[in-house]
Amino acid sequence: MNDQPSLSMSAIAFIKKVTVIASSLVLVFSLQGCPWVEPHYHFDYEIIVTETPANLEGLNSVYNDYNSNLPFPGARSDIYFSTDRNSSGNDFDIIARCFDISYHERDDVLNITIPDNAGESMLDRKLLPFITTNFDELGPYTYSEGGGLNYFFYAHNGSEDNEFSDFDIQFVYTPRLDWGTYNGQQRLYGPFKADPANSEFDDMYPVISDELGKFLFCSNRQNDSFDIYSFDLGQGPLFHDFLSGTSPYEITKESILSSAGNDKCPSLYGDYLVFASDREGGYGGFDLYYSRYENNAWTDPVNFGSKVNSANDEYRPVIFSFLYYTLMIFSSDRPGGKGGFDLYCVDISDVIRD
Repeated sequence: MNDQPSLSMSAIAFIKKVTVIASSLVLVFSLQGCPWVEPHYHFDYEIIVTETPANLEGLNSVYNDYNSNLPFPGARSDIYFSTDRNSSGNDFDIIARCFDISYHERDDVLNITIPDNAGESMLDRKLLPFITTNFDELGPYTYSEGGGLNYFFYAHNGSEDNEFSDFDIQFVYTPRLDWGTYNGQQRLYGPFKADPANSEFDDMYPVISDELGKFLFCSNRQNDSFDIYSFDLGQGPLFHDFLSGTSPYEITKESILSSAGNDKCPSLYGDYLVFASDREGGYGGFDLYYSRYENNAWTDPVNFGSKVNSANDEYRPVIFSFLYYTLMIFSSDRPGGKGGFDLYCVDISDVIRD
């Protein structure tokens, strides 16, 4: 990464205060001036992020850990993901963890640290038990509505008769000011089914584009193969009323994003949509692809290449930015992990920019 520019004053302005303690020496970036570096400081890097995927070891287990979501990426980022560790491999729950990310100018290193016992937020302590069942909860996705409500989406395969069924997309919503404010009521509403998206088949991995006015997801409702679908967001009623309504909705198959193979796990980053597919021409199993929305249409999907993809499976990509880096977290069952699927992080700044 030596071709990256030095940390600029505009980039520093994004950091209110980042303090790295190594022994008794402190490196501080602040709004008041340029970074000062003790010339002999020592820092033990934990996970160095480069163009080669790095295993997020502190988040992973010997079981399957995948389907992540970053609700508020920043210097310390919360991350939701699905794992079957709590049931020793029997069913998937959604859990919350966090990680710290920092840039070290002297060594030109982007480092991720997984804190020990960071604890769950007030919301997570109430939300996650609220949605956890003896069935599977997969593909978490968070969405903030302009009207002051936060939404938490996921896919669930339990029926009203307490039997296994196909996956349906469900959601919980809560008033944003109920958490972390004086006298917040900590209300949770749901779970409700996102009726416009669901069918008698598997419907999973929702993502919302306010810019396009669309709700995207994947489903195997045609030919027992997953494709990417969308429907237009309604105007007028509250979003949760719209999602739980009984009016007919026109579901559109996104033909450019879909193929003869399985196309799953859509995720948005600005004008880009990234997803997993086992279509022909990949490196083996599911690979990660990206497409950009240009001239009112999606461009033909492009494989991220051998730097990211492997002969095994890569799933559920989530992109975020930190300083002038564009980073992607995804899951893979490639060799060298802790077991099953693990979460990885990779620098994709050479491929996708803001």
